[in-house]
Amino acid sequence: MQALMAALREFWLALPPQLWVALYGLWIVAAVLFILQQRRPPNTTLAWIIAFMSLPFIGALVYFFFGPRKLKRRRMRRVLARSQAARFAPGAHDPLPPRLAGHTRLGSLARLGSASGDGPPRACQWLALYDNGDQTYEAIVQAIAAARSQVHLEYYIFEPDAVGTRIRDALVERARAGVKVRMLVDALGSANAKARFWAPLLAAGGELRQFNPPRLFRMKPGKLNFRTHRKIVIVDGLHAFTGGINVSAGNSALSSGSKAWRDTHLGFSGAPAQDLQVVFLEDWLFAGNESVSGDRGEAARRSLEREAAQWFPEPPQGDGPWVQIIDSGPDEPTPDIQRFYFAAIATARQRVWITTPYFVPDEPIMLALITAAARGVDVRIIVPQVGDSRLVTAAASTFADEAAAHGVPVFEYQRQMIHAKTMVVDDDLAVVGTANLDNRSFRLNFEVIAAIYDRDTTTRLAGLFEQDLTRTRRVDPQRGVRRPMRRMMASVARLLAPIL
Repeated sequence: MQALMAALREFWLALPPQLWVALYGLWIVAAVLFILQQRRPPNTTLAWIIAFMSLPFIGALVYFFFGPRKLKRRRMRRVLARSQAARFAPGAHDPLPPRLAGHTRLGSLARLGSASGDGPPRACQWLALYDNGDQTYEAIVQAIAAARSQVHLEYYIFEPDAVGTRIRDALVERARAGVKVRMLVDALGSANAKARFWAPLLAAGGELRQFNPPRLFRMKPGKLNFRTHRKIVIVDGLHAFTGGINVSAGNSALSSGSKAWRDTHLGFSGAPAQDLQVVFLEDWLFAGNESVSGDRGEAARRSLEREAAQWFPEPPQGDGPWVQIIDSGPDEPTPDIQRFYFAAIATARQRVWITTPYFVPDEPIMLALITAAARGVDVRIIVPQVGDSRLVTAAASTFADEAAAHGVPVFEYQRQMIHAKTMVVDDDLAVVGTANLDNRSFRLNFEVIAAIYDRDTTTRLAGLFEQDLTRTRRVDPQRGVRRPMRRMMASVARLLAPIL
């Protein structure tokens, strides 16, 4: 082995310098042409070109795993999912409810939310806000226990701990009773849940799929970086849950005591649940690698058509809050959730109250926040004092300092990690979902939010925000100036903002 390494070293040293210069030139030309074809923002494009020029091997390696690529999910799977859903689910192009259509600001937001194929706001039967994991898990377990035809779950993190075991066992019981159970977990976020943990569910007849698992010999540039960050539960096609809470004992005060994360989740029933069902269906088909062409494609279509009536039962008439499901991901041409957030902030008249665990906004969102505050809108942002990632916490602190310096009050939650992803806009719009205020949620992860056009729900979510505010400390915009070493370290972390 040593002789081989010595021979290789002599070979490289014997190569003429002109050849190295020529190879380097070819590398630069190829890299520039490749990156230009991605059609990313100019600053991002220039940054990657510089990385390829200055650190050829390392830059290419980083781009391979984390580069800003679009995930080209097979479009036919999306077409298949939407075509089957369109036959049974409420129409994606249904008109806005008259109350919203006649409201200039809310109507425009609702139209924006459905501009890329998402459904319009729909009236649900009931809606509940949960402000901790134990409440959420209890509601989910009860809903699973009442399931009669199917239970669908999609999670970024599903831990094989006490909480995960409780939910898994509830699913096993329903699967044994003949209920169709489909579980979709992110391959990296739920990596701790091994095959042994899922064996009882599979033995009972349940199905399990992993989203975008890493494959050593089939890896594509940037694909590893695309994760499903969604938290979705749908029971019998009519009862749904989504929000910030993963399945983990870290979210349970019964398991973790006072260290349990503070988070917010949403439960609702009725027609909006079927829009969430469409989101799950697309991800389920993608994770299953179904063929949609030829004989296998026709068989897949027939199978899905037979099941579609159960996936999308006739929803009862609802008189509850109007809920709009908006999803986004790196396979879509526009970042729908980012656009909705930007428009909601930019059109706010009275207040914008945001809670986010990862405050790493891009320039449009930061500008919208600063401009709203300058217009006299009551803008407030709650972030954790210490997050679950030192790197993200350091980078986020620079954005918090910047916002505070421009008159946007930022408050750091003191007691424990706050993981809620919510927004209150004026008196009639509340948002609960899985998306953080960062580039990863806007452009890299698969995310989903629920926009609730309802005064009572907005009041309740505002009450949770005010309750959390009592446990915070306002960010001093001068703290970075007084601590230059901290400022320098945070500024270095900020360079990684596009992929954090």
